[in-house]
Amino acid sequence: MSAPTAASAKFRLSPILTWGITAVTALITAFVLWLGWPAEAAELPTGTSEVEVHFIDDELTTPAATGEKDGWFGSLSAPCDFDSWYVESAGTAICATLGERMGTVTVTRTGQRIELPAEARKSITAWAADAGGTQPPARALLVRDGEPVGVVAVADPGVAVPAG
Repeated sequence: MSAPTAASAKFRLSPILTWGITAVTALITAFVLWLGWPAEAAELPTGTSEVEVHFIDDELTTPAATGEKDGWFGSLSAPCDFDSWYVESAGTAICATLGERMGTVTVTRTGQRIELPAEARKSITAWAADAGGTQPPARALLVRDGEPVGVVAVADPGVAVPAG
């Protein structure tokens, strides 16, 4: 019998351990890249779409810095309080405090323009009149699939300013 040599006592990783470490590293990398992928603004598809209408409470809404949701980890940033939405529209950003969902209207997008047909305009102005309160709502946020897509002035609800 021969005595063990230093070469035979060398540490070796098993192939299963090597593949396990590689797989876990790949999953962690994919998860970090998925979380940190730059956010894209929600856009309405060309043509008609159904959107939810929420009135913006102007007394509780505050200005915000633009670009807060951009960059690799923008989707994780929280530029507003937990009860307000970060909305960029017409080159400005706000932390909008919203009222309850008022209803759904149909809008039409052509190019960069969001138009509201007569029926949608009537619905928005009627909801604003029914809202009551000391100060009637002046603006409404249009939301599709949980993402803001436009801001419309209640006084002139014919065209919405795209969000994003």
